Amino acid sequence: MRRTLWTASALALLIPVAVPPAPSPAGPPPPKATCVFTNPGFSGKCVENVDVAEGSSPAQACQSVLQCLNDVDCLKTYCQATTIRSGWKLESAK
Repeated sequence: MRRTLWTASALALLIPVAVPPAPSPAGPPPPKATCVFTNPGFSGKCVENVDVAEGSSPAQACQSVLQCLNDVDCLKTYCQATTIRSGWKLESAK
């Protein structure tokens, strides 16, 4: 019986183990836009950094945040998780 266990153990060591391939290196991170928003009911300015999709501009990236800030049905959180959902203006997009 001891020889059977040794043989089984030796055979287990000879079975090749599948090694997953190394992950391919990720490309550079997408560029970021710095969006500055204001609202009369919000103290100070709101600054959000968002990804700029390929073929898009910083202003376009900021517009998606602005739409959310002015939409009562938007569940995303911006501007320190404000619940103010109207009256936002985009001051700058860089």
